[in-house]
Amino acid sequence: MNQKKFEILTDKMELAKKHLTQFCDSWVIKGIIKSENQIRFSENNIDINKNWDDIRLNLFLSKKRRTTEISISNLNPNVIENTLNYCEKLLNVAKINRYYKRLPEGTLKYDMSIQGKIFDDKVANLGEKAIDLVEKATDVSITQGAKRVAGSFFFGDSHFYLETSTGIEQNFKKTHLNFRIRAFAEDMYATGEALSCSTHLKKKFDPIRAGEEAGEICKDAVGGKKGAPGIYNIIIYPKVSTELQAPTPSIAQNEYIRKMGLSWLIGKRLGDKIANERISVWDDGTIEYGLGSSPFDDECVPSKKTLLINKGILHQYFTNTSLTRKDQESTGNAGITMPRPTNTVFAAGDHTLEELMEISEKPTLLISSTWYTRYQSYAPPGVLSSLPKDGMFLVKNRGKILEPVRELRINSNHYHMLEHTIGLGKKLKQVSTWLSPTSNPVFAPFMLIEGIKMTTGTK
Repeated sequence: MNQKKFEILTDKMELAKKHLTQFCDSWVIKGIIKSENQIRFSENNIDINKNWDDIRLNLFLSKKRRTTEISISNLNPNVIENTLNYCEKLLNVAKINRYYKRLPEGTLKYDMSIQGKIFDDKVANLGEKAIDLVEKATDVSITQGAKRVAGSFFFGDSHFYLETSTGIEQNFKKTHLNFRIRAFAEDMYATGEALSCSTHLKKKFDPIRAGEEAGEICKDAVGGKKGAPGIYNIIIYPKVSTELQAPTPSIAQNEYIRKMGLSWLIGKRLGDKIANERISVWDDGTIEYGLGSSPFDDECVPSKKTLLINKGILHQYFTNTSLTRKDQESTGNAGITMPRPTNTVFAAGDHTLEELMEISEKPTLLISSTWYTRYQSYAPPGVLSSLPKDGMFLVKNRGKILEPVRELRINSNHYHMLEHTIGLGKKLKQVSTWLSPTSNPVFAPFMLIEGIKMTTGTK
């Protein structure tokens, strides 16, 4: 990290603190230094390669339980002072936040070994070597059958410094890699997409394999015909779980969402069965190489591994300090106003993809990607539709034949999909997509779900 950037940030944090202590009962200052890189490519060539640095302050302010949050990216002293003067006026007239109670106090113990699981010097100094990774992934995708490819590669490092009005001061740093590639055949409807995400260059990050996978899907999707509407079993890639399976643990099991009445789990109680017994899910802010992992949350509460669904049983909601009951502790998911998920982690199963295709006895679709997931209602049971894109295949002869099909849309609800998950893959893959309802990373296996209604929008 550049020493000058650090000095700028600490100086501005002190300036903000000086003003906050004059009118706030409680506050949190989060200083961020970020170096971000983007490589964007299309038509088999790189068309954008840029880097930008960001230094900012994220502030939480409270006065007599009136609260506000603000981010300041212009660190000119006059801008900071004027912004905080405005915040003081805003707090004087704001409504009381009935959900806000307090910030954590006392001595908290942190497992700083997490730091080594989320920061990699090789990523922080990747530089122009990233171009080689993009070019190799592009070449292997074309070798597998793609005619052209496009995608993006974001990578970089961030440093976080937190100080609270209760006297807690902590800091950590992390790196990130997020590679996405989409392959296209001559057949304009034959496409394939794959991802690779990690915090470490040599750990669980393989853009070359992503390029290979995208090319394979693209090639296999050539010549697809319009599928027949009906009831199918579906086998979904890990990436599809961000759209279909992960929203329940990462959105509906947010204590704030539940209190707001926007969770499709309204009416369900802890201990109720909401999924097949094969389904266990954690919110895990400590998992190695997780893009959502960190030593602590925005309140400086230590990150944890929180069991949310235990063998199909609703076990717990994730929360922050203010939203906990008297007999609870924060799960380490602040967002101070609204809790946020870290990494949503599904339990793995005991099948390979080939075995999942073999055990599915009803007409089965293999779905590699979806987008445009839309909700009819957030009320129970969370009715939604989602549009498969890229390669979708009708599984024939127990998986020995994959026939490409198109123009079908998933119509289901979260209860049905969780309750009717009858098979899970052996391996978890970390996925983080820009369009999914879950903005957080998800670790998921291949999943076999039975009895899904597939419709078509054209005659």
